Amino acid sequence: MNIKYLLRFITTSIGRKMLMALTGLMLIGFIFFHLVMNVLLFKGSGVYNGAVGLITTPVTPIMEMGLFAIFIWHIFMGTWVRIEDWLNRPTGIERNWHGGRTIGSATMLYTAIILLAFFAYHVMVFRFGDHSRGMYEMVSSAFKNSFYVAIYIAGAIALVLHLSHGFQSAFQTLGINHPKYTPFIKTAGWLTAAIMILFALLPVYFLLGFDIAKL
Repeated sequence: MNIKYLLRFITTSIGRKMLMALTGLMLIGFIFFHLVMNVLLFKGSGVYNGAVGLITTPVTPIMEMGLFAIFIWHIFMGTWVRIEDWLNRPTGIERNWHGGRTIGSATMLYTAIILLAFFAYHVMVFRFGDHSRGMYEMVSSAFKNSFYVAIYIAGAIALVLHLSHGFQSAFQTLGINHPKYTPFIKTAGWLTAAIMILFALLPVYFLLGFDIAKL
């Protein structure tokens, strides 16, 4: 795919939606990986710090930049598509719930804004925080702060709602919309969203002091 073709592609409405869907699915893949790493926190500092050490390589910064580029592209495409939707609605922003709308689909814009704010704060706390004590100690310390725990839970709830619609919507946008597969995709979407609740359980686990025996 050359640059000219890509530029022509994103000038079409379907092109922008497909790129938003593709980058969204890529981000879901990373989120699953991130969740698996977070679940290792339940195993204690030795296991978690060891896992962090294994994935910390000279190419890690390059992968982080690639992930950041995907994240920014998803936001850019999502914003563009949303603005187009607004401009194409003669009656303004639709506020009713007819047509099979769900909480997830009706709140996509709001959960996106919450997730963007959470991501910025999350990166500030963990990416640019003090790593000298080790990642487990850094994370456990943050999760003993009730203010951060509240923010983290809010971010997890926003993620659950966002994915409850975004997962299946991405496949539909990519043309994978068939009576034979759609029920499976919808179920997979709801399961994916439900699994993200683990992100909310982790900070509560530390806040309540259940990690003491794992140190």
